[in-house]
Amino acid sequence: MQLALLIPLVLLPSQTPRPSAAAAAPVAQKDTLEARVDALAAEALAKPGAAGLSVAIARRGKLELAKGYGLADAEFDVPANAETCFRIGSVTKQFTAAAIMKAVEQGQLTLDDSLAKFVPDFDLLGNTVTIRQLLNHTSGIPSYTDIGEEWVAKWPLELSHEELLALVEGQPFTFPPGTDWAYNNTGYYLLGMVLEKLSGKSYAEHLLETQFEPLGLTRTRYDSNKALIKNRAQGYGLSKLGLENDEPLGMSQPGAAGALLSTAGDLVRWSMALSSGKVVSPASFAAMTAPTVLPGGRDTGYGFGLAIDQFEGRQRIQHGGGIHGFNSMLAWIPEGDVHVAVISNGERVSSGKLAEELCFVALGIEKPKVKDEPLSAEQRKKYVGNYRMEALGMNLRVYEEGEQLKAQADAPGQGAFRLRFQGKGEFRADFDDNVRLLFDDEAKEFTLFQGGGSFKGLRKG
Repeated sequence: MQLALLIPLVLLPSQTPRPSAAAAAPVAQKDTLEARVDALAAEALAKPGAAGLSVAIARRGKLELAKGYGLADAEFDVPANAETCFRIGSVTKQFTAAAIMKAVEQGQLTLDDSLAKFVPDFDLLGNTVTIRQLLNHTSGIPSYTDIGEEWVAKWPLELSHEELLALVEGQPFTFPPGTDWAYNNTGYYLLGMVLEKLSGKSYAEHLLETQFEPLGLTRTRYDSNKALIKNRAQGYGLSKLGLENDEPLGMSQPGAAGALLSTAGDLVRWSMALSSGKVVSPASFAAMTAPTVLPGGRDTGYGFGLAIDQFEGRQRIQHGGGIHGFNSMLAWIPEGDVHVAVISNGERVSSGKLAEELCFVALGIEKPKVKDEPLSAEQRKKYVGNYRMEALGMNLRVYEEGEQLKAQADAPGQGAFRLRFQGKGEFRADFDDNVRLLFDDEAKEFTLFQGGGSFKGLRKG
């Protein structure tokens, strides 16, 4: 599989076709907007591994487009439409975070309460882990999606809370709670258990009653391999033989970290409601969108279930998701009040990349022209080194080849790619103009921007 379950970003691909420049011109009318989106969706669906897409755009409080493209089911040639629901993976986390913040508002818990108060049977090895640390990925609890074959062997199974947590319980913490940051699905799974303790209902029932029904999100629900769910998309991977059904996954396993189904239209409706105070208070939303800063001063770019970064000089609040057969992206750009959602039921077709193209269209701005400036020997030497991207669990080596700089990640299947210099510490990957690396002045660290996500790389040598 190319996607790691529930991470907010696909890994750096070895070869990806460059996106079209079709989104460059400003957009003035709805008809033009729809035509542009149709063209970009068609381009995405022409790529290997594509099946179907759910796409939606809202501007200034109005849903302007919600459509399905391609196939919901490739075996029966069933087309996707606006009501086709797709797995959204880790976009689920903002629903969970909002439910926790609502409980805080209602006085049911505080952010500094200990997890042990609500899930007393989970062995924390003498550590104190707070609700806040679960929300912002600073708990240090091992993530069950990172343990490798022991978890992979259980993919097809429906696991109880006890069986799922047994995968990591008793294992050494990744770091002392509150001292570092690592994307953590166990943390959000545990938050779902906290909500169940508070409400006396299942996570699925709680969200249905408190979020989906009140907001009219009629195509959003907890996924199930057993239930009959009308107009639900099948997920697909890609092998040497072509499109293939996704790997089986017991849907009890993602839990509050990534088990929801939705449409792009529902996701945009949710994003508008969340950002406008209809889900949680403005103070709670401000907490959700405040980047966590570690004790050493490092800005993680992550709040509670939401990532905070920049899109062409504008703040962007976003989160993506990857789960067997699907990947997703939901983004809000406050300047212009633009909400964009994309869900793909083909693992290899990046929702994040398409969402970025749609943001240019929805904002009516041109894509910057990508440069390829020469680098002196002294400049090349400055950036050469090994960098650790902790959030992605991989290293990136930057090295010289002739008069050029190249980079390669150490994850399986990741090929080398050339770095095209834009000036002022910024590089673009040659396989995709949207993939950007921005180094600090001393090249001690960089930020990778890809597929709607932003990730730090720290120099290790």
